[in-house]
Amino acid sequence: MKSETSAPGGQSATQAPPVFDGAEDGTGFWHHLSRTASLALPVMLSRAGMVLMLTVDTAIVGHLAFADRGLAAFGAALIPLAVLQTAAIGLLIGVIVRSAQFDGAGKPEACGEVWRLGLILALILGVIYAVIMTNGQAILGLLGQPAEVAEGGGPVLRAMGWGMPGILVFIACAHFLEGISRPVAPMVLMLVGNIANAALAYILGAGAFGLPEGGAVGVATATALVRWGLGIGSVLLVLLTVDRHRYGITLRHTEGWDGFIALLRLGLPLAAAIGLETACFAMITNMSGWLGQASLATMHAAINYTSFVYMLTIGLATAAAVRVGNAVGRGDWRGAQYAGWVAVILAGALMAVVGVLTAIFPDWAARLLTNSPAVLSLLVPVLAGVVSLLVVVDSLQGVLMGALRGCADTLLPTIIYGVSFWLIGVPAAYWWGYREGIGPHALTWALLAALTAATAALALRFQHLTDHQAVSKPR
Repeated sequence: MKSETSAPGGQSATQAPPVFDGAEDGTGFWHHLSRTASLALPVMLSRAGMVLMLTVDTAIVGHLAFADRGLAAFGAALIPLAVLQTAAIGLLIGVIVRSAQFDGAGKPEACGEVWRLGLILALILGVIYAVIMTNGQAILGLLGQPAEVAEGGGPVLRAMGWGMPGILVFIACAHFLEGISRPVAPMVLMLVGNIANAALAYILGAGAFGLPEGGAVGVATATALVRWGLGIGSVLLVLLTVDRHRYGITLRHTEGWDGFIALLRLGLPLAAAIGLETACFAMITNMSGWLGQASLATMHAAINYTSFVYMLTIGLATAAAVRVGNAVGRGDWRGAQYAGWVAVILAGALMAVVGVLTAIFPDWAARLLTNSPAVLSLLVPVLAGVVSLLVVVDSLQGVLMGALRGCADTLLPTIIYGVSFWLIGVPAAYWWGYREGIGPHALTWALLAALTAATAALALRFQHLTDHQAVSKPR
């Protein structure tokens, strides 16, 4: 692994940072706290909105006729969808990191190139994913899902695939705006999208206003349409709200391959790391399907709840990546270290409150997602006994990974994820949950074990990296 991180554009991070408007003077805890929180809050709401769509979808499906069957089909479809989508998000995270480092290095005009390349990458991935998901039933069959689950989930996966280009374009634009510390606009757009999705998903899913009841497929179709609206709207946001001259904003693509390769070089390891984590969650959810429809529906609901809560963490993880990336761009490794740990403290405090509330009110949380007695009997103890702890540990590892992204440190964190999730999490889940037949409760304990290992290793890596860089490359 390289022992130094360079600022984008070939400028070494060890050089004296340029003087420019917006350079930070404050270095105290409260300064870092206020800056991190002000950036994190709108990102939290934006990312929470992405999962809120699927949470609302789950709740609508879970309250329709034949809820067990609908939830199993919807949950099965989200297994491959989640892996592919989060891998794409990992590739596009390079947009945040490079934009933040360019901005921190006083070279905002280079950020427009990052945005354009992110758009191209998002569209390419979105089209490829839409084609892959066309044969959804075969994909679920390859995952070992029962025939009735694959038959119901295949059309859901195909419908969700149609919306992939739209949501990936939104993510690319949101990452760019967040990288230059302008996260409010994508948050507002996501809020509007969620309102539209809730209404349209109910209309198409439940068959309101005399329309035929579309069930899970109708709900998925509504979400795909809304995702396209988000993609188009986000491009317009960038074009209409960002200073075109300062940030080099244009839709004309003039760069060669160098910028695209640089984006991929940063994004591929991040995509691998996120993909390893999401694939672990998806594999464990898939194992629950081997135990029956009620088990799969329960695990899907538990993971959906965890993912929704984790979107609060994503805000802090993104803020950590931006704040750390800004400091790295200035060559201030002590500032990067401080910014990272402040974000970790905020995440721990916030998610401790969420964990306690989950443990106290598991019935309330579970009934938001389904009214199926068979699922509720399994879901309530899982939320109270394991998920209430899991959300705290998951948050800590997520923010630590965000801080390491801001350092452009990608290889070792990817290895850490591989070991934690695939040498600890998946084998433990297979043995406890499937071979021993304990079910969703044991499956979530396996996830907790993997996340704990990842958190400890990422914390050690971040502290060691920033200490080493601060000593060897003082500002």
